[in-house]
Parts: sequence; C-alpha cells; structure tokens
Amino acid sequence: MKLFLKIFVVLLNVTLTGCFAEDYDVGVPTAHLNFDLASIPLTEANIRWKTASEDVQRTIEDIEEYASSLDEIKVFSNQKVALEMKENEDNGGDIWTDPTITVALIKDDKRIELELNDSNEFQFPDTKGNYVLEVEFTNSAGSAQYVGNLVIQ
Repeated sequence: MKLFLKIFVVLLNVTLTGCFAEDYDVGVPTAHLNFDLASIPLTEANIRWKTASEDVQRTIEDIEEYASSLDEIKVFSNQKVALEMKENEDNGGDIWTDPTITVALIKDDKRIELELNDSNEFQFPDTKGNYVLEVEFTNSAGSAQYVGNLVIQ
C-alpha cells in the first residue's frame, strides 16, 4: 500500500508540474519611454526575431528618414526617463533571457551612446536639437530596434 501511495504522489506531482509550466517561446517585445505622467511607445524598426512560433524579419534602409516621419517626442535637456520593455500583447509572454539593451541618439549619421543604468533609466544630453532615439534589444531569439523622432528642448 505504501508503494502504491508513493507512486501516486510522484505521478500527481509530475502531472501538476506540467500544468503550471510557462511558455518561454515569446515574441518581439514593445519599448516604451516612461516619463513622470506619461508612457510613450517607440516604433519598431529593424527586427530579426526567430522562435519556434514566430519569425519576424524587417529591414528599414534609412533609419533617420524613417524616424523623421514619426510624431515628435519632445523632451527637455538633461531630462531623465525610464525605458520599459513590455510583452507584446499579440504574442504573450515576457520572459527574455539575458537581454542586452542599448540606447543611442543619432543625428547626421553620428551616434551618441546613452548610459542605461540597472533600473533601465537614462538621461538626455544638454545639447538641444532634433535626434533619432534608437533602442536596440538583443537576446537569444534575435534583435529588435525601436526608434523615435526626438526633439530636445
């Protein structure tokens, strides 16, 4: 009887563990700039993302031209902002293993790398003008680039 009970408990645990398993096959996330009172989504640009359930390949030749066609995001010089990567509601899941995230400003083909802290916060420079804000998210599934038409006032 004890052997039967042990086998039953083991099988029950295995069955229940399978019911609570998570789906780690996630899609392309979305990127958002979080200000004090607002959250502004950035626009997807170049995407190379492949998982068992999704294969997204998108290439934009001229990022500066593409970003300039987007609505302006107005910020102040030296303003701090938080970057938030969210699960894409169309494909679910938000499990990204060891992502690498970089943030840069682009103007006239020149890049200014911005330092992203452990809380995913960064600060805009004090140089005013129009820029392309570029966020690059890379993990084992691929890479996704996000852009915004940024005006530093």
